[in-house]
Amino acid sequence: MTFQHPVFPFLVRRLGRVSVAFLALMALGLGAIIVFGDGELVTRVHFSIWVQRNYELVRVVTDYGLYPFYAVFLGMFVYGVFRSDPWFKLMAQAYGIAQLVGSIALVRILKMAVGRARPDATPLPGFESQWIGFTWDPKFHSFPSGHTADIVTSAVFMALVVRAPWAVALFLVWALLLAFTRLALAKHYPTDAIVGAALALAACYIVVRGWLNPRLERPPPFPVPRWWQGG
Repeated sequence: MTFQHPVFPFLVRRLGRVSVAFLALMALGLGAIIVFGDGELVTRVHFSIWVQRNYELVRVVTDYGLYPFYAVFLGMFVYGVFRSDPWFKLMAQAYGIAQLVGSIALVRILKMAVGRARPDATPLPGFESQWIGFTWDPKFHSFPSGHTADIVTSAVFMALVVRAPWAVALFLVWALLLAFTRLALAKHYPTDAIVGAALALAACYIVVRGWLNPRLERPPPFPVPRWWQGG
């Protein structure tokens, strides 16, 4: 007899809803790119009065905004190991696999393969794009944005761990804010962020549907956190 784990339907629904929310944000970003252009958007954001006045704050957010999520999932994995709790271990492992597939492997390969100059490194005026092809030089690793892929993966998995809708909204806002800091510091173009987010969503979908869910469906049943129980 096949056991249907109680969290499986919720994971599928939440993954779909969070993905739709990110796709909507990406569509808005594409619209802005069509209207203003990649380089012009970087110029407007980077030289805006608010960014220039709060430059150090923006730098702190972009430098340290990813680490709290690493700590959360590392803590989940350690807790799952020492308490023999497979739910926590599986969620933490799925997060790690999604990060390896999306924000590390796919992003790094593309960065080196296409060789797009970062906005603050391009020799062209007005932050115009320069593509040189394969390179090891990190100054030409603008496309796609690894920070954006990383934070989108974290936001998606936090949305799968925490059921509260208001908390999920905060994760989405944080992901958007961190992606914004990459433009504000002239480290990435909007298209870099959009493609990074798309790669992260694809990796999350593949890992959740192809790796995590099949393991959650296997018998025997195991307990899930109390906040997951219910409708």
